[in-house]
Amino acid sequence: MRFETSPGEFEKRRKRYREFMAREGLDGLLVTHLPDVRYLCGFSGSSGMALLLRGGGFFLTDFRYREQSALEVVGLRPVIYETNAEEAAAGLLRRRGGLRLGFDPAALSYAGVVSLRRRLKGVAGLVPLKGSLALLRATKSPSELKRIAMGIGIAEKAFVKALEEVGGDGTEFAFAAAVDAAARNMGAEGPSFETIVAGGSRGALVHASPSRRRLGGATVIDWGVVFEGYCTDTTRTVAFGKVPPRLRKAHRAVLDAQERAMEVARPGAKAGDVDRAAREVIEKAGFGEAFGHGLGHGVGLEVHERPYVGRASNDILEEGMVFTNEPGVYLHGTGGVRVEDMVLVTRDGAEFLTTLPRSLGPSDY
Repeated sequence: MRFETSPGEFEKRRKRYREFMAREGLDGLLVTHLPDVRYLCGFSGSSGMALLLRGGGFFLTDFRYREQSALEVVGLRPVIYETNAEEAAAGLLRRRGGLRLGFDPAALSYAGVVSLRRRLKGVAGLVPLKGSLALLRATKSPSELKRIAMGIGIAEKAFVKALEEVGGDGTEFAFAAAVDAAARNMGAEGPSFETIVAGGSRGALVHASPSRRRLGGATVIDWGVVFEGYCTDTTRTVAFGKVPPRLRKAHRAVLDAQERAMEVARPGAKAGDVDRAAREVIEKAGFGEAFGHGLGHGVGLEVHERPYVGRASNDILEEGMVFTNEPGVYLHGTGGVRVEDMVLVTRDGAEFLTTLPRSLGPSDY
């Protein structure tokens, strides 16, 4: 199944970016971060930039993507350059003159800024953005939510298939490979990050790569897929054999913390307050120092995007935002537990998008 993004939706997105331009007092935006480029015009390749002006815009790429841009780009005029994107952008702007052109300092390297300023001298002033383009993608449209839901469905089925094929008889490597292969066979473009499988004491390594260790004990499995450009991110902790009582207690605390976060998450809530609500549950259970990362992060065209859901976050939740709810406890020398679900902010609160059980027992899946 394939979901098409309508030209009207792309136009609404570009309108939001132009409104952002007006707030920042800009005449144009040079968009270099590929997820933003895809969001604005649909291009899914690995080299290209968008030049968005008040009355139109251009998509710039090289010969390799001539055919692809003709098929994919919506609403922006494709320009195929022979030299480089910076020179091509300067050429398009020379007749206009005196423009204030914004760029995202988080997406453009220092060398890129120097190169652009040299070529745009006397043509346009290059201005770093004060606000964040990433927040313009944080609220998801119905078509984006359909893609995310399809990706979650594939990810969940792939996980269950890996449990059936590998179970407790294989290695961490084998389980990770089984999840990734099953997801591709079911229609995913690939994993959204390197699949994490870490059992026993290795479970305390928050972002452990899978090893040749045989599956055993409380095993943290963190995986995601990409479906039509949109990412998923889920974690389960599964018991392949005996689990120490302290880890079982930690698992219960993590589940309680998740539920508490769901009570607080709603439109208008500060993301930092959602993190705090979950953190207080884990602290009360005696594991406060063992939960060192943020509660979650936005997911969409990138697996980590806005809103940030951490202690210091001032992001305000809005209806349509998607983020992860992933408290964890990591005990050195013993192991770790993490349970992660994707969450949608609705008008009335928040709801889980993920449907898998959250229990330790592999037979429950």
